[in-house]
Amino acid sequence: MTLKELFKTALQTKLNALFVSGKNKEEVLGELEELLILADISLPAVEAIITNISKKAKSVSSKENYNELLRQELLAVFSGTRRSPLANGGKNIILLVGVNGSGKTTSAAKLARYYQNRGYSVLLAAADTFRAAGSTQLSLWGQKLNIPVVSGERGADPGSVVFNSLQSWQSRNFDLLIIDTAGRMQNKDNLMKELEKIIKIIRKFAADQPAETWLVLDASTGQNAQVQAEKFKEFSGINGMVLAKLDGTAKGGTIISIAARLKLPVFFAGNGETENDLWEFSEKEFIESLLGQ
Repeated sequence: MTLKELFKTALQTKLNALFVSGKNKEEVLGELEELLILADISLPAVEAIITNISKKAKSVSSKENYNELLRQELLAVFSGTRRSPLANGGKNIILLVGVNGSGKTTSAAKLARYYQNRGYSVLLAAADTFRAAGSTQLSLWGQKLNIPVVSGERGADPGSVVFNSLQSWQSRNFDLLIIDTAGRMQNKDNLMKELEKIIKIIRKFAADQPAETWLVLDASTGQNAQVQAEKFKEFSGINGMVLAKLDGTAKGGTIISIAARLKLPVFFAGNGETENDLWEFSEKEFIESLLGQ
């Protein structure tokens, strides 16, 4: 399966039906606006896209012309988000955050395998000490992938697990530390503040090392994903995203909303439960799949 196949949605079929003869420019743009909103793209982002297309489409145009204008506008949304996921060379840290059930632990394992396959020495940290199976699940992944895991007892201070993992990462000279954290709802300020504490520990311990904080999003979440992203950016300064649980129900529009609003890059997209079910995200392939190109 390719990334493009993962993002195939019903939007492309509806777009094909939209561009039929007999419709004027206003009708086409009105229906296009509705389709984009139904695809989970936020209203402000849709309005900006439609306004720009309206300026460029001075008269009734062909299906191909409208498709190309839409493709250009969607690509422009991602223009300020592109960067490499990890700093070149040296040691790196990835902290994974997100709400309950978003797929963080499985994503941690997939990322570990991805970088392991590219020559990185990887250490995993199981800082989800609230969920009964949190540490166990990541430890099982570690055994399968032959990657060491730092964990703690259930109910232990997650900050202590993070600190211990940082010590091991440094003393044993691993290239990459991937930290899995407990799921926390974006409206629970006490849990979000606990996340702030973890980030302070990382910054204090590894002040001179690059550290990434990536939000793991359930791809089928819909427009609530933007609310999640805004809150996690406020409390943890997320600087990237991983899309999990991609299947036929994911509309994909929420990715465009977040890119338009927060300028956050999407680095990876995954589906399935095996360690190899992870793909580098390409905005070009994503948009082409939405438009059926």
